[in-house]
Amino acid sequence: MKKVAVIDSGSGGLNVLKSLLNSVHDCQFLYLADEKNAPYGEKSKQNLIKIAKSLVDFLNSFFKPDIIIFACNTLTAASIKSMRNLFPQITFIGCEPAIKPACEKYAQSDVLLLATPATIKYSALAKKYNDMQKLAIDNLPSLIDENLFDLDVLTEYLQENIMPLSPKAIVLGCTHFEAIKQQISSFCDAELFASSQGIAKRLNTFCPSSGGNDCFFMTTGDGESLPKFFHYLFNC
Repeated sequence: MKKVAVIDSGSGGLNVLKSLLNSVHDCQFLYLADEKNAPYGEKSKQNLIKIAKSLVDFLNSFFKPDIIIFACNTLTAASIKSMRNLFPQITFIGCEPAIKPACEKYAQSDVLLLATPATIKYSALAKKYNDMQKLAIDNLPSLIDENLFDLDVLTEYLQENIMPLSPKAIVLGCTHFEAIKQQISSFCDAELFASSQGIAKRLNTFCPSSGGNDCFFMTTGDGESLPKFFHYLFNC
């Protein structure tokens, strides 16, 4: 059984974990919600590398993961290359925005990357597609965490920011944003592109067995959010 740690700053990585639990087998998952350092999206690259190293050191001290998944586009863009160099014994799987399939199907000018400021700034993939529209909505990951069971309250705010850009495709460049697919689709008929299934496909190459999974939760915060996260993962 592979030991797999899944890291995000809040609820976004739960959307990735859902996909993993549905399609990957024979893993012992540990979900680490790094609420102490949330949100990641406006932090510097140097700070994110420091945070990532401290989390990996922490996981190595007791869990000793075979695989670590950065279920966060921002953390991936800023730090995964450094972590692979620092910890060559661990397999790191990152989270890249699904820009390529969106731009293969639509003109770049019709594609909107909805992401955090840090992902837009640090992602090499985002920089490669110069004609693509890019949008960072203030505090959106935090707002999703705060309204996880009442996401409709964000619909008007999303509409005000997205509709003026008239996209035909929207790349959800933050794992948090997979929770608001329904709200976006209520006012916009753009095709949505997410990355969770790609991460599951990648992990499956390391976990070919057909056994069951174990799943554990941890947070660097005060722990009050864990029941909420558990309910979201298994009941929504």
